[in-house]
Amino acid sequence: MDSARDRLTLEIVEAEDLKLLTSVDTYGYQCPGCTTQAFPRSYRSENLVRAHFQLRDPHYPGCEIEGEEKIIAQGRRGSVQRELETSPGLSPARLQLIEVRTIVDSTIPRTEIQTQRIHRLNGVTDEARRDGRRAANSIRPICRAFLRFPFDRHLSLAVPGIAPTAYQTAFKKLRSNGLEHFPDLRIFYGELAWTPAAESFEHLTITLNAGKWDQKTLTPYQVIVEWDGWSTVARSRLKRELEVARQENIKANKECQRSRSYLFFVGAQDARNITIFRIMDHRLICTVHDELVFPR
Repeated sequence: MDSARDRLTLEIVEAEDLKLLTSVDTYGYQCPGCTTQAFPRSYRSENLVRAHFQLRDPHYPGCEIEGEEKIIAQGRRGSVQRELETSPGLSPARLQLIEVRTIVDSTIPRTEIQTQRIHRLNGVTDEARRDGRRAANSIRPICRAFLRFPFDRHLSLAVPGIAPTAYQTAFKKLRSNGLEHFPDLRIFYGELAWTPAAESFEHLTITLNAGKWDQKTLTPYQVIVEWDGWSTVARSRLKRELEVARQENIKANKECQRSRSYLFFVGAQDARNITIFRIMDHRLICTVHDELVFPR
């Protein structure tokens, strides 16, 4: 699973975000749809495999998360809007950045509200299902949904600073048929180049396999991550993620697979050099490896 629920705060936690924590409670997570224990895997900074959660025991009967793989498979062939409307984590409706994540001492007894919520999760009640499409705290689950559900990009999406309010129009692909000027903010994305990111103390420069071809030479778009104020952990997480995505892309290309590694980001284009985009927030950049489909 890509995400799980913190057993104490009841917040949804992305597996990749565990790499931002100084310590991880391996027994502190559960399935987002029931209370089956979820164990974090490949979350250490040195792991060159994408972080995820794994279940050792089966889901509780009626758990909505158990059917998500089926929904994802169906979503590649046609619309699954009805299912997405009642599956909170599959297709987030908005981006809601949270500055501080709640930390709860595991020795403190659960509150009555927490206990009631856990009972509802065990029973998978209609009240829990009515939560609908939830908010995402980073662009990662939003970008996964964009690739997974190509027939449902008409669904609503609210991202601060971005005027369009649907998946179809909030995203903008950076292509290889010439350099373009983008005056408006979007969730930009492009295939990740095989070239490793160039690192300095002030910034990280990521090259995309998109831009302008001149005979056999590409003038690529580049994303400059201005990470001067980032923690060492946050820097390491991004570098490892980029390397995992780069290796996935190389492997998929050599094996003639249709999937590719894409870099997604919300960043402003440089006014003087349109090949460059700049970002500062680690929550507004991610990679996803999947097949990109544009339905007719």
